[in-house]
Amino acid sequence: MKIIARYILREHIAPFIFAFFTITFLLMFEFVPRIVDRVIDKDLEPLVVLELIALNLAWMLALSVPMSVLVATLMAFGRLSSDFEITAIKASGINLLHILVPLLLVGSLITFGMIEFNDKVLPDINKKARTLLGDIQAMRPTLIFESGVFITDIPGYLVLIDHIDHETSYVEGVRITETKDPRKPRLIIAKDGYLEMTDDGKNMQFTLNDGELHTLDLQDPDNYRMIDFRNQVINVAGTGSELVRTDSEYRSDREMDIAQMEEHVGRAVNAAAPIRERIINYLRGKFDYLYGDSFICNMPDTTNAQAALGLVRSDASIMVRHVERNNQQINAQKRIMDKYSIEIHKKYSIPAASLAFILIGAPLGILSRRGGMGVAIAIAILLFMVYWAFLIGGEDVADRGLVSPFWAMWSANILVGTVGLYLNYLVVTEKPILSFFRRSN
Repeated sequence: MKIIARYILREHIAPFIFAFFTITFLLMFEFVPRIVDRVIDKDLEPLVVLELIALNLAWMLALSVPMSVLVATLMAFGRLSSDFEITAIKASGINLLHILVPLLLVGSLITFGMIEFNDKVLPDINKKARTLLGDIQAMRPTLIFESGVFITDIPGYLVLIDHIDHETSYVEGVRITETKDPRKPRLIIAKDGYLEMTDDGKNMQFTLNDGELHTLDLQDPDNYRMIDFRNQVINVAGTGSELVRTDSEYRSDREMDIAQMEEHVGRAVNAAAPIRERIINYLRGKFDYLYGDSFICNMPDTTNAQAALGLVRSDASIMVRHVERNNQQINAQKRIMDKYSIEIHKKYSIPAASLAFILIGAPLGILSRRGGMGVAIAIAILLFMVYWAFLIGGEDVADRGLVSPFWAMWSANILVGTVGLYLNYLVVTEKPILSFFRRSN
């Protein structure tokens, strides 16, 4: 049995490696065009581009490993079945389910390793990838000054120069609109002057002659100011085309480990508890007031039944609005809980897909038989599309609060695993199945 187990495992190594590199390449092929538009014209060093791609390989690995397990299982068992080795194993009296045990053990190791990777490694890499992409997008492309062409690449500035002499840096007809403070935009107009780049091209300095400085206060239009000047120096920062690396303490849900997300869930639970208690106490007090003696005693003796009913309705309306406002706060905390709970379950469910794919891949590989690599890859793509549709759809309905995060993230694994167990049952008992899976004579 040990010999067969080692033999079965060896049969999976080459297909797994082939599938892993192929699937990762396909994911890269889909990812690279999406970032081209963001990094084009940035004059980046090749090492920076390679670093950005390498950092994004992490999330691709998290997807390609389970899918590679599926492809490897389909291909290995398909080959064993087409060469009648599965028939020989059956004839020797070995139950097919027994040869799945070593695969499931290896699948468990892969699942554990991917859970650790998703929890300990992937969040930091995702943060570095987001930060690097943000730093690249913050870079300004090399500024090219042309006469009569608006320069819009400088954050907070719009520059128009009627004429520029590139040899002497002499400029004529300069108009600079500054919107760094949207509430108080400024407009600088000058007859002529000189332009030079300072701080190794990181900043731009205008030395202007015979101009006007207009300042508008949008919150107080009467506070408009205009200043004439004979000479004025205007510094425009942020024109550098070099990559400036930054760091940030902020982390999105995909950049947190399980402990950090559980902390956010705990804070949301603690924030919602007193709100629920407040609603209960408020309603209890209101009902005691309305149905007790206080409400009647505080009512004037001249109040008729119609007026009393109006007072009750008014109080009830106030009560409903109060409860709705507090309930909105509870729902806000519930959305926070669901948001992080979904990501926590996802860190477990996607790695666990390897086990589900082994369960369904083995019988499908046996049933497909002579289909070869093409059929194995086609079945794998179809299965993964169904799996991914369940995962994305589950996340969407969980975000809406229609299902729990657990069922949203685990339903795909449960479905695939259940179908796999049923197919294994059919293969072991050799019961008739759909003609699509039957071996052609």
